[in-house]
Amino acid sequence: MTTLHEFRHHWRTLAGCTIAAATGTIGLYAYTSGAFVHTLTDVGFTRDQLAQATLILSASVAVCAPIAGAMMDRFGAFRVVAFSIFGEALAFALLSTVPVDYSVYAGCIALLAVLGVGTTPPGFARMVTARFDRARGLALGIMISGLGLMAITGPIWATWAIGYLGWRGGYRVMAALVVILGGSGLLLIRSDRGDSGAAQGGSRRAGGDFSAFRRPLFWIMLLGFLMPPFFSGGYLLHLIILLRERGFTPAGAAQVQSLIGLAVLTGRLGSGVALDRFAAPRVAAFAFAISGMGCALLIQSNPALIAIAAFGIGLTIGAELDIMAYCISRYFGLASFGKLYGLAYGCLVLSAGASPVMISRIADGGSYSTALGVSTVGTLAGAAILLMMPDPRRYAKAQTETLTEIKVLAEPRK
Repeated sequence: MTTLHEFRHHWRTLAGCTIAAATGTIGLYAYTSGAFVHTLTDVGFTRDQLAQATLILSASVAVCAPIAGAMMDRFGAFRVVAFSIFGEALAFALLSTVPVDYSVYAGCIALLAVLGVGTTPPGFARMVTARFDRARGLALGIMISGLGLMAITGPIWATWAIGYLGWRGGYRVMAALVVILGGSGLLLIRSDRGDSGAAQGGSRRAGGDFSAFRRPLFWIMLLGFLMPPFFSGGYLLHLIILLRERGFTPAGAAQVQSLIGLAVLTGRLGSGVALDRFAAPRVAAFAFAISGMGCALLIQSNPALIAIAAFGIGLTIGAELDIMAYCISRYFGLASFGKLYGLAYGCLVLSAGASPVMISRIADGGSYSTALGVSTVGTLAGAAILLMMPDPRRYAKAQTETLTEIKVLAEPRK
């Protein structure tokens, strides 16, 4: 099936996954949580408590993601995603009713992670990779870009909703949005009756079971993808503070911060296009090298170079999810894609969640310049690891040929 035919036959799956992924648990909460901080602190919560709630959500998703992935491999991604969409909506609705008691609020956040874990990228990536083969990179990039659109629009509409309806009304709006967009996405996916057997068969040839956990390739790949978000992802939180220390006004710092949202969207679409044309490890290495150089540029105070630096760091945040999904599907096939990507995604969430703490500790002990130096080296090291990985297209072909030879040798001679 050609690239054009894949999009013509399976655009409903791609559109549905893109729409539904935009309201995924992690993305929707992360990109709107800043709008709730001022109001929630006014009613009695503290900033430390709200920061802890974010960590609870990330840690809970990290634990639940591999389990959800295994369920997708066994029962199908659509069923797990459908359950999680309505579970996420229920959890947001419950958040709108909680008393000003942090233990109850934290419990609802943990419930949000458990019920909504299926709306994180692994489920949607599982459905897209099953439908798209030749255009898999671009399709994954488009699907992940739904989160980029939420990153740009989420703070705007969330601030408006809270201003008119209060924080409880804001959570109700989020619950309704999950049902409307998530439900619409499910209907589009369900309406795609095309046969995905060709795509699945083409990916399964390379194998796809728990043997991947015994291959050094999987763990080396995972290390390469975890290093950039750990060393540079935390500047999403620290960038405005850093810029204020460099003499930027609040408005100027916010304008630079907004470049990251644009970079997230650009990175996800750009990496998707590149994956179908170039070796995936080289695409990843190039994207992360740009992010590493962005950290280096932040050491100085030139406004133009700082804007370029912010955009470069945003490219990494925009690229790792679809590149990692593409690599796993090509290296190890689709039979255990849910387990493998679920585990990798959970580790990625933890890595990104630990990044602000690491940067803060180094900055408190020295300065942001010291932290940026460490971030530059760590991010470039991750890029170097990925650059040394084999081309997944050739790797899959070699694995197929090896399995065929083993099968022939194992057959009894007549």
